[in-house]
Amino acid sequence: MSLSDSLSALRQDLQSETPTPAQVQALYTSWVEAQTRLLSIQMAEIQRHGEAQIVQKAAQALADIEAKQAETLRLAREAVVTATEEAHSEASTSHPDAAAISKSDAPSKEELASAGSAPPLADPQPEQLPLASGAKSVNARYAGLKVGLNDRVAFVKHLFHGEDDDFQRVVAALATMESKQECETFLENAVYSDYDWSQKPEIAERFLALVYARFE
Repeated sequence: MSLSDSLSALRQDLQSETPTPAQVQALYTSWVEAQTRLLSIQMAEIQRHGEAQIVQKAAQALADIEAKQAETLRLAREAVVTATEEAHSEASTSHPDAAAISKSDAPSKEELASAGSAPPLADPQPEQLPLASGAKSVNARYAGLKVGLNDRVAFVKHLFHGEDDDFQRVVAALATMESKQECETFLENAVYSDYDWSQKPEIAERFLALVYARFE
């Protein structure tokens, strides 16, 4: 018999006669059972509501964490970009000799073509100027880099993207340097960043061998 049926039967008994202790006990038991069921329903509803709030708060917390991570990543990327730009700026100013050489100082392509043969990078018999003891003149060092016509064409084409003016400026800058280490630093900071020599290692090695030969 269900709870509602029990209560209905008990109500009829109470209306027809004075309740006995057993009937009173049955009524109390039914009331307790009804309250227990109601309490269980309310607790279940509270639990569902609490779980929904927990899920909502967890989702919000996760969204906040992801937003903070995205912001941290953005700041890190900006820091890397800033550091890279500063490094390039320092590299471009570390060798002012190369930047100071004007394009007008280098022979034009037409002048090179009209020569009919491999022009030396400088006067083969440069004028010797008075120098400090043990130092070589710039012209002497420049003339020391002897490049044949075939090598020159290969260097310009494969190492300097066909830009003869850039080739001339780099060679002129290298001629002012006093040591192999100084040349290496200049190439790493001012040349390798603009030209990728890794695709032509044989030609690059040939060029470097000619550059470093005057220090051996």
